[in-house]
Amino acid sequence: MRPPRGLDPPAATRAGYPSNGALSLALPPELVEVVAERVAELLAERHAPEPEPWIGVDLAAEHLACPKSRIYALVSAQRIPHEKDGSRLLFRRSDLDEWLVQGGGTRP
Repeated sequence: MRPPRGLDPPAATRAGYPSNGALSLALPPELVEVVAERVAELLAERHAPEPEPWIGVDLAAEHLACPKSRIYALVSAQRIPHEKDGSRLLFRRSDLDEWLVQGGGTRP
């Protein structure tokens, strides 16, 4: 921080400005911790991955390599992870993959 204009260097030093232009500030450890936590939160928000997009019946059928009729049958039987947005059926690829790994694709 520079001294205000009009202050000669000795007056600036007497006014509390370091002569070399450096600023020294003592902060309580609690304040430093609060600031560090907030900085970490802001960085995490900035680098947060994008949420996985939802896919419709066409892409879900393509992803599972099956006909759309099979997707509708699994939804009707409540055997496949899905969400409804009005009349639209929505899926997440990761949910479908996990469902398959857990044996969800086998017929009862």
